[in-house]
Amino acid sequence: MSYGAIMSFFLTINLQSDLTDIPCSDCHSSDGWEPLSSTMIFNHDNTDFQLEGNHRGTECIQCHPGNTMEEIHNFTHAETECQTCHMDIHYGLMGTDCQTCHGFETWDMSNWKKAYEHLMFPLLGAHALIECSTCHGEDLVQYSGSLSNDCLPCHTLDYNQALATSSHSENTNCILCHNTHGWSPADMSHHDFLFPIYSGEHRGEWSTCEAECHINSSDYSVFSCGLNGVCHDHRQTEMDDEHDDESGYVYESSACFNCHPQGKEDD
Repeated sequence: MSYGAIMSFFLTINLQSDLTDIPCSDCHSSDGWEPLSSTMIFNHDNTDFQLEGNHRGTECIQCHPGNTMEEIHNFTHAETECQTCHMDIHYGLMGTDCQTCHGFETWDMSNWKKAYEHLMFPLLGAHALIECSTCHGEDLVQYSGSLSNDCLPCHTLDYNQALATSSHSENTNCILCHNTHGWSPADMSHHDFLFPIYSGEHRGEWSTCEAECHINSSDYSVFSCGLNGVCHDHRQTEMDDEHDDESGYVYESSACFNCHPQGKEDD
């Protein structure tokens, strides 16, 4: 059960007005009514709100306040939402499920990585090692709505430096050549998930991205399956004859890929 779900329940202890449901000796000692006994018998873990982390050192009156003895000892009136005791410095922008980022041991973002597990930008590789303020500002005032998950906002300097070497195309789709393990060296090993070039029939049959396949260096979504005469001798007259029994055949690279997604002739 999530912390938010647990926090939505009230304590199940239902004291009567005569305060006899829990023996006084569970919390008090014969030395004096106050302060409470240092060795309290009452076990809060038997309730629906277990005290974890720093909550174990919290004074009872902080969660069970009141102006009279009856009010103080009516434990069913305890508030269970974080905002009751902790000021929401996020002004509601991050919701009320505080455990998404915070833990019980400290108010610091000890559980910050979990906060991104189900968002559109999971913190993987090198991204898991950087400080939150790197992306969210010194006071963490930049939230998801004002941030981009594109590479360039953070890696503009890297991109411009690569362009200056004349060895990098004007292509901003960084994921084609880079991964989150490190900005360099470039790594296109994931390309086989899109189209096998490190395995299968195309392994070792190409030199550079632009020379054979990506004829438009500014847009890697444009590709050629040899129809430009570089990779394969796919003359249109021969291809038309070979595909005369294929419904919907057209002499276009995108059509080649649709029928041969693994680059095999017999796909």
